[in-house]
Amino acid sequence: MRNFALSISGAETDSWLSAHLRRRLYAYRVALSEEWSESTVHPAFTDRADGPASAGQCGVSSAWLLHELPLLLRARSRYCVGDILVGNQTLPFHCWIEVGNPASPDRWVIDLTCDQYELLSDRAFVCDRHSTLTALAIEYKAVLRLSARELKEDPVWHRTQLLAKGMRSWLTRP
Repeated sequence: MRNFALSISGAETDSWLSAHLRRRLYAYRVALSEEWSESTVHPAFTDRADGPASAGQCGVSSAWLLHELPLLLRARSRYCVGDILVGNQTLPFHCWIEVGNPASPDRWVIDLTCDQYELLSDRAFVCDRHSTLTALAIEYKAVLRLSARELKEDPVWHRTQLLAKGMRSWLTRP
């Protein structure tokens, strides 16, 4: 699975993502959910016992994934912070990954914690082209995009390191 490139195009890319990356993302999501804790949750969510386990874990999960993605694909990825528009509702202050040119409708959106919102709770995760999501009345609107290097200066970085420590043991399992 390692060292696959997202440099192929069109249907071949979609097929690769469907067959390989989506399986890996599903496995990551399962493993991440086992590592989420009070030490990895966003501080605004520490007092919330209700809601899905993914609530408040979008930043650390996306930051962790941003550093894992280069092992899977050779494509430009960014950590994004912004809102999700679903129909006429705004789901505020969320984090996800975008792969590809940020101005292109063909860029990929990867969101491992979309289920924290009731409107997206029917999905295990999002891994679709921005244009495909927009056609479904789901629009990810980033107000901030950070590279892996820039992310190390963000407040989420410390919590991401705690999550990464737990994920190392998962990644090294036979």
